Amino acid sequence: MKNLLKFEWRKLWQSKSLYIVFGVGLLCMVLSMVAFKMLSMTVSATASTLLALQSSNFISLVGASLLSVFVTIFACADHSQHTIKNIYARGYNRTAVYFSKYLISLLVTFMIAAIYMALNFVLALILGGEVGSMPAGFDWGDLALQFWVLFGLHSLYFGVSMIIGKMAGSLAVNLVGIGLFFVILNAIITIAKIDFDITEYELDYILMGLSGPLGIGFAQKPDLLHTLLVPAVYAVVFITAGWLVNRRRDV
Repeated sequence: MKNLLKFEWRKLWQSKSLYIVFGVGLLCMVLSMVAFKMLSMTVSATASTLLALQSSNFISLVGASLLSVFVTIFACADHSQHTIKNIYARGYNRTAVYFSKYLISLLVTFMIAAIYMALNFVLALILGGEVGSMPAGFDWGDLALQFWVLFGLHSLYFGVSMIIGKMAGSLAVNLVGIGLFFVILNAIITIAKIDFDITEYELDYILMGLSGPLGIGFAQKPDLLHTLLVPAVYAVVFITAGWLVNRRRDV
């Protein structure tokens, strides 16, 4: 397993898609910071970083579209390029391959999230910001919980990708299908006049509730138990489902 993790790690960092996907995210961040500067909205580097942590901009970069694209490409690459047989031929079993891919992509997801935060701070300094004090309303616990929800999102995207196995189909489901599913389900619940808010169980919604500027956003801030349980359920369900399907897939 150790050698397999090293193999997946090297292969990931040699992949052009990793740099393209997250390069797009960095470009969006730079453009956003420049726009703030042009509008004479310079703030302290600390405040700017906290704004990135607590705003939908940060969520859109890491929590949703870019994360789903990165995970899908990494999970499906060997199947799409028909190189998975070569990996199995080296003596690695399917379970080891599956979880090595999962662990490496999860680690990189957390690393990129942290790198975005650090780069946002540096960019704010370069563009004239000054190091300031932390706003009184900032909650470091909410920041930690954001990473927990990212764990759930990563598990969802990875599991879906491994279940479908095809890059195009997985991208379609992860980028559009999941959101569309909740829209349709919410419409059915509304028509049936059932007193149940399905959006509270969307990981993106939970993430935005945790990251609204100083707790103020269109998504309500979830309670601690809800925030801990929902991503855990997603992770267990989709990691297990992806593993079971992957065990039986023809290569």
